[in-house]
Amino acid sequence: MAMPAVSDPLAELWNHTMSAGKSDLYCLYPTKITMGGIWTGDSPLDFALPLLLFQILLITSTTRAAALLLAPLRLPRYIAEILAGFVLGPSVLGRLPHFTDLAFPVRSLFLLESMSLLGLVYYTFTIGVEIELHTVLRAGVRSFWFAAASALPPFLVGVATGYVALGGASASSDAGARHQVLNSLSFPVFLGATFCSTAFSVLARNIAQLKLAGTDVGQLSISASLINDTFAWAGLTVATALAHVRYGMVPCLWTLASGVLLVGVSCLVVRPMLVRLARRAAEGEVVTEAQECWVLVGVMVAALVADAGGTHAIFGAFVFGLAVPNGPVGVAIVEKVEDFVVGTLLPLFFAMSGLRTDTAKITSASGAALLVVAALAAAVLKVAAAVSVAGAFGMPLHDGTSIGLLLNTKGIIELVILNIGKNKKIMSDQSFTVLVFMSALITALVTPLLALVVKPARRLVFYKRRTVAWPHPDAEFRVLACAHLPRDVPALLTLLDVASPSERSPVAVQALHLIEFAGRSSALLLINASAPSSSFEHSAHGRSQVELQYKHIAHAFMAYEENVVGVAARTLAAVSPYASMHDDVTSAAEDQHSALILLPFHKHRSVDGGLETFNPAIQPLNQSVQRFAPCTVGILVDRGLGGVPGAGCRVAALFFGGRDDREVVSLATRMVHNRAIDLTVLRFVQKGGSFAGSEFDALKERKADDGCLREFLDRANGVSAAGGGGAGVEYRERGVFNASEMVAQVREVEALGKDLFVVGKLPGLPALTAGMAEWSECPELGPVGDLLSSKDFQTAASVLVVQSYVRPSAGTMSAELGDGVPGGMGRPPRPEQIRRNSIGTYG
Repeated sequence: MAMPAVSDPLAELWNHTMSAGKSDLYCLYPTKITMGGIWTGDSPLDFALPLLLFQILLITSTTRAAALLLAPLRLPRYIAEILAGFVLGPSVLGRLPHFTDLAFPVRSLFLLESMSLLGLVYYTFTIGVEIELHTVLRAGVRSFWFAAASALPPFLVGVATGYVALGGASASSDAGARHQVLNSLSFPVFLGATFCSTAFSVLARNIAQLKLAGTDVGQLSISASLINDTFAWAGLTVATALAHVRYGMVPCLWTLASGVLLVGVSCLVVRPMLVRLARRAAEGEVVTEAQECWVLVGVMVAALVADAGGTHAIFGAFVFGLAVPNGPVGVAIVEKVEDFVVGTLLPLFFAMSGLRTDTAKITSASGAALLVVAALAAAVLKVAAAVSVAGAFGMPLHDGTSIGLLLNTKGIIELVILNIGKNKKIMSDQSFTVLVFMSALITALVTPLLALVVKPARRLVFYKRRTVAWPHPDAEFRVLACAHLPRDVPALLTLLDVASPSERSPVAVQALHLIEFAGRSSALLLINASAPSSSFEHSAHGRSQVELQYKHIAHAFMAYEENVVGVAARTLAAVSPYASMHDDVTSAAEDQHSALILLPFHKHRSVDGGLETFNPAIQPLNQSVQRFAPCTVGILVDRGLGGVPGAGCRVAALFFGGRDDREVVSLATRMVHNRAIDLTVLRFVQKGGSFAGSEFDALKERKADDGCLREFLDRANGVSAAGGGGAGVEYRERGVFNASEMVAQVREVEALGKDLFVVGKLPGLPALTAGMAEWSECPELGPVGDLLSSKDFQTAASVLVVQSYVRPSAGTMSAELGDGVPGGMGRPPRPEQIRRNSIGTYG
């Protein structure tokens, strides 16, 4: 006689809770939460909390390993998270005997999915905070056209595919096997929303990695994705409401009404309260921990209300995030939750999606092929539509192609749509699996395809004026001024003013705001900031700190352009990790045909008058710019140069000979026209020195040095004879035996009271400074610049260290045409014997 089968209570619980007609819930094993210890014979995987911790560790480690393996391919992190979930799912490791039963038993899925949804709720909240509606509204006509063109055709493809799939299912099976009537409404809408969606956060990281943040392509893509993301969440709400059609039209209408009511309460009640809080924070009031806690609690309240209203919990969190102004309050809250949510909780959501992705569920080859073809067709139509819009606005073909490819980036919004559709039985397991695969595949193809489009489109930049020295000194002087913070701007403006801009000798300056991209997408929002100055002050409390800094920098250069004759200025932003930010700087210099790049030093003036490190990552950035710069580079060590009164500036230019020092004299040549400049040029001659190089090199360098100084003196004499010029132009020549005598002469000049020293990075007398180079703390400044910047020299003057552009040799020509141009860093010094001529002094 056969023994009766023993039923599994957990399996019965699962079947009961997942059934449509459930009426109550049974809680089993109330003591199986925490274990007594392995020493008592308990197994950690039999208890809820140890099992949850094990699952989080397994998912996190698998995600990190996948990201590490895919790092050389420069694929978005979204791909690694999807891959990790797929590996842990039934398609790979799930095929191992007992793996799923041990690692992901049925009884743990309730708690694991609840944790993943909690992480998703707070992640969508951060997305809402990062999306500012005023940024979307002022995106411009082109952005709206790109957004509409990239969303409408794929949506229509999805809707048509949904109806074709439902029609095929109806024709190939009996009426009872067909889905309910709601699928004829909701499945096509869900499929269309899946095809037309664009993930703003994933796209932002792609744009930063591809160095497109400051380009027209990057700006339009960001704007269009913001618009698409905003309307995708709204469309998700409508599609979710359509899922209630099976209960009648009344529940469907009430679902839509509750969503509209939630949006209204967030805009009319919640946002004004948070705006007042942000305004007080902008005025210096500290945001208390209790206030931040209430905002985080408000996220849960909004999610609960939205879920109770029939939309979805994440919709409530997103709407609540939109109500939070992206200012100091929003930034502080996002920083508190984003690292933990993105690093720990959000991978659980991707893992759950992977656990639901089962290749064994693909049973209909024709149905799967239909979805694959539809997904590819929607992606191609996005590119074609973007190309058409670009053509209508007169943009290049490759720009439209790049925007279309970027807008094919998929991410969290698409997975949310797919998971909601699967949970509500709107789409089958096969559709879910195929669409998840296509989402990952299309996103993975964006980067390599974009590289093929963008790289050939980049023209090789050739221009002649790459140095300050130029046969036509009155030609337009193009400068790229880089700033990390608004406090860098006053010194840069003073330095530009020292260069004597005028109608006769104009200066074209491009300010580049350097912003570290640390993985967050909010920094890219400022690229679309174009509000006029009149409205800036009134809306400052609603802007992020980075955007406020960008606005301050832009307005400072705008005011300088308006108040100084002969100056043309514009401001751009470069958003990159510091490790690769030099690419943005060198590309901007090539695009503008700059002759000089100005960089702030990595140390700022402290309260006691010394220099303290502001950001250590800036030092290797400056060194990389010096190495790959396509023109002359100047590093400014600011000790209060921006505070110099407009009545005058006292400058000392030190000349030892060599290429870098000739650039110093070329700058001094421009200064002689400025009536507010008191200029001293001090030339050093080494007594008893020996030259280690060839006599031909010595004569060549000596001729170049004498010609540069002769041009300076001729210009000074001409300006003096015309009755113009600076407050005083003085030339001195000093012979020294060693470094100590040289330092004594510099101290003698400094004792006269100087505001700025201008020196070359590599002086032409290496024997004189050899000992100094051994003790150098900042090699990017050279031996003399490092001495003047050290606390041992004890001067209040700022220092500008100049490195001249060196034309690459034949062996390095490929670097000029590809990755960059070596700027002379590490080139061997050029010792020389200098024959002195009798040159007078001007005062």
